[in-house]
Amino acid sequence: MKRTICILLACLGATLPCAAQILNIDKSDTSDYVAKARTNFNFSTGLEVDKQKITLWDATNTAELMLQKKKELLIFAASYRFTYNGPDDILNAGYFHLRYRHNYKNRIQPETFLQFQWDNKRGLVYRALGGANLRYNFWKGDTWEFNAGLGLMYEEEKWNYDGVDSAKIPVNPVPITNRFIKLNSYVRFDWKASENSDLAVNIFVQTRPGSFHPRVAPHFQWNVNAGKHLVLSFAFTGIYDQAPVVPIDKFYYSFSNSILVKF
Repeated sequence: MKRTICILLACLGATLPCAAQILNIDKSDTSDYVAKARTNFNFSTGLEVDKQKITLWDATNTAELMLQKKKELLIFAASYRFTYNGPDDILNAGYFHLRYRHNYKNRIQPETFLQFQWDNKRGLVYRALGGANLRYNFWKGDTWEFNAGLGLMYEEEKWNYDGVDSAKIPVNPVPITNRFIKLNSYVRFDWKASENSDLAVNIFVQTRPGSFHPRVAPHFQWNVNAGKHLVLSFAFTGIYDQAPVVPIDKFYYSFSNSILVKF
């Protein structure tokens, strides 16, 4: 993995850092283990301020820290996005994610994870979860890469009706808190289309054992190198929830375009 610090200079269109529970799953690494500890850090930040009658603030910040030593890999990822329209909090969303992988270069490897997130636009007050997967690297080559993970997790989430259409809000609405054990799975596909571009596809599926009402979260990202330090990124992120906790739309998505500078 290359050591990079990515600073987001401009962002065109909307971004959705956490609503779909899409997190970076790093590519498999087939190089030799090293005894010396290594640290890799990636950071992106963007801020937009508009002033008319009131001031509109919009910012997205993401960070990822990876610690490697011998056969151990620890990943910490975080994101925070907000949009303030004068005194109104239009959007407040983010997540913290911690992932640990042992024997992370092997074809089969265990991984454990913890996560906390929130998204006021959809009515997600908080979502806390922890679990473990067994990850399998099916294929690793110069052009193609394919891996998948399957496991169990415990989830607690609290929803209110902030994201619900007013006609669907019940009388005397009360926030709903659920606690479930769920199956957790994902597949990841990477294709290096050329020397200057690559495509990554992630699909997450989460559901309760014995009750198939899945949450399916796809993520597509196409990166194009426009220079030695310049990267253009185009992404689609979505979530389909067959049985939402509160009566919001079952499908939620976002497109994003961004310009990145690497150092």
